[in-house]
Amino acid sequence: MRWRHSAPERLTEGVRRAWPIVLCAWFAWQTYQRISFFVVRNFPLGIDARIYYRGVVAWLGGGNPWDATVVVGGSSYHYAGSPVTTVLLAPAGLLSEDAFTGAWLVLTWVAAAWILRRVHLPIWWLLFPPISEALFSANPQLIVLALVLADRSWLAAIATGLKVYAFIPLAGEGRWRAIGVAIVFNAATIVIAPGLWLRYVDLFGTISGRLEYESIQGFSAFYFPALMVLTIVALALLALRDRRAAGWLAVPALWPASQLHYSTMALPVMTPLLAFFLAIPILRLPPEIILVEVGRRLLQPTVTGYFAGRRA
Repeated sequence: MRWRHSAPERLTEGVRRAWPIVLCAWFAWQTYQRISFFVVRNFPLGIDARIYYRGVVAWLGGGNPWDATVVVGGSSYHYAGSPVTTVLLAPAGLLSEDAFTGAWLVLTWVAAAWILRRVHLPIWWLLFPPISEALFSANPQLIVLALVLADRSWLAAIATGLKVYAFIPLAGEGRWRAIGVAIVFNAATIVIAPGLWLRYVDLFGTISGRLEYESIQGFSAFYFPALMVLTIVALALLALRDRRAAGWLAVPALWPASQLHYSTMALPVMTPLLAFFLAIPILRLPPEIILVEVGRRLLQPTVTGYFAGRRA
């Protein structure tokens, strides 16, 4: 017997088939707009790698790494990496700026492709604007995410050295051994470069304030108390049910001075609706759509159970 599908079922199937095409086109358009913004304003390819390089070289030369900048259109973008990051990237001083930037760009692209394979997403997700922005700027974010997803404690420790917020998804995943290794790894830099740490502590207020200004307070809820409290409560409730998802969503939702590419931290728990809105480079949009996603995750079991009971 040949079964006929109902109209709602055909509609659902049509949406399921069309959604990847729509999402790919949406990513392509948003990426075109975003990268065009940088190109028109003469942002150099690999700008973040250049900032990191100049900070490290300044420290190796006896200077203050947090005075290192890249100037674009009259605006200065300062190095804001932690002492751990600075020590970790010290071998960059063996290369020229162009050589380091080129190598870091290649590593970033390799990391992006590996991440997509790891989280089972098609290659066209390279067009996802948080990814494409990181690919343009050569920010360490994609390398950090790849190191965390690699599921090796020593690689996770390196990830926390590059970006301290890597501790958050590690906690969400319950990877306590990796966290222990990372704490020892980070603490070791205090012994290696105590003067660098003392300077960082002394300048922390200046570094943080400058970063807030240069990021235009970023994409997260951090600088907006009401939104931040609401987001923290929502993520805490989610953590009671799904700690893993809360850990991956916390960074783009709450981390201070966040940039668009921070939303790549949500890739391991990504949904189509979340991806659609995280692709839009609007300040404070990530915590708002993450609140919607948290609500969906909290309510879905109840709604599913209700309709299952009705069908029974």
